[in-house]
Amino acid sequence: MKPSAPLLRMATLLVPVLLGAAACTDGACYDNGSALPLVRFYASGTTTQVSVDGLTICGIDAPGDSLLVDSTATSEVYLPLRATTNTCQWVFIYPGIAGDADTLTLNYRPIAYFAGAECGAMYNFELTSVSVTDNVIDSVQVVKPLIDNGTDVALRLFFPTL
Repeated sequence: MKPSAPLLRMATLLVPVLLGAAACTDGACYDNGSALPLVRFYASGTTTQVSVDGLTICGIDAPGDSLLVDSTATSEVYLPLRATTNTCQWVFIYPGIAGDADTLTLNYRPIAYFAGAECGAMYNFELTSVSVTDNVIDSVQVVKPLIDNGTDVALRLFFPTL
């Protein structure tokens, strides 16, 4: 059975419209599904990225399971923020360095943001201050104070040669 001529005409008109509508979405909200600051690790005083072996990172006073990195080699990490508070802290525990750990503290302002019909509503975060203890970590540098759903580096942590 052959399709009727009006049905074929409707299909030939409808297909380009549907393809055109699909092409209008740029997928930008899928870059990084949430507004998470990306933290990269560098050798002290350089722009050389380093990996810290056996590192464990967990949240302080975080709800549920706060273990982000469990005794593995790591050169970067995404740190989750909470929209219900203005401060989040993480502890960095180093292998083979008894009693030494560092605490990274981020103070920020949650900003409600409507990304659009495709992505919906989300939070961005504006960093207001950042601090880190200096047991092992030398320093922290804020690269991008507005945390959105992009994949840019927000913070650099500087480590001595371990």
